[in-house]
Order: sequence, then C-alpha cells, then structure tokens
Amino acid sequence: MHPISWFIENPVKVAVGIILVTMFGAIAMFNMPMQLTPNVQRPTLSVSADWPGASPQEIEKEIVSELEERLTSVQGVTKMNSSCGDAEGEVDLEFAVGTNMDEALLKVNSQLQTLRDYPLDADPPTIR
Repeated sequence: MHPISWFIENPVKVAVGIILVTMFGAIAMFNMPMQLTPNVQRPTLSVSADWPGASPQEIEKEIVSELEERLTSVQGVTKMNSSCGDAEGEVDLEFAVGTNMDEALLKVNSQLQTLRDYPLDADPPTIR
C-alpha cells in the first residue's frame, strides 16, 4: 500500500498524529533551557609583583610598564589590564577561548625571564 493512499484512507489517525507531534513539540520547546548569551569563562593569567614600601607611581613606572612592554609580544593575548596599588602591581592577560593555557603559561614565563632592569628590593613577578 502506498503511504499517500494510507493517509487519505485514515484521516482521523493522521489528525491525531499531527496533534500529538505538535503538542509534544510545544511542550519540548517551552521546557527546553535556553540562554541567549552563554556564560563563557575566558582563560586569564595574572602576573603580579610586590615591592614593599613603594608607591603606586613607582610600581607603575619601574615594574608594570616593563611587564606590559614584555607581555604585549605574547601570542594569543586578546586583552591586557593592569593595576597598581601600594606595594603591589598586577597585569591581567586575557586569552581567546580555546587557548592552550599550558603553552600560554610557558610563553608568559619565557617573557618574564627576559626582564633585565628590575628593582633589586622588589619581589620577582609571579604568575597565577
């Protein structure tokens, strides 16, 4: 028997099937969790340096500007943010989603090893 002829000969079964498919589709559509903008954690690394007794201006001039200059060449950085406070400075690096953070950590660490003019009484920068 041809499917079209079966549909023509059984209109009640076809109507009930259409109603059931529509009803279950509507139930599924309204119960399905939906989020317009998903929560995506962007991978970040934070490089911080402490300099006991230094003012924020000294930290910015002597440490943070040097860190920013070195870390701009790290491949994959999409955003860089820095802040200075009393006796501490921090540079936050944001990477693209899907970046291999082990490789990024190695690249950042290798850039930090090239620091030459670092204040003697300041603690070496740490990566978090």
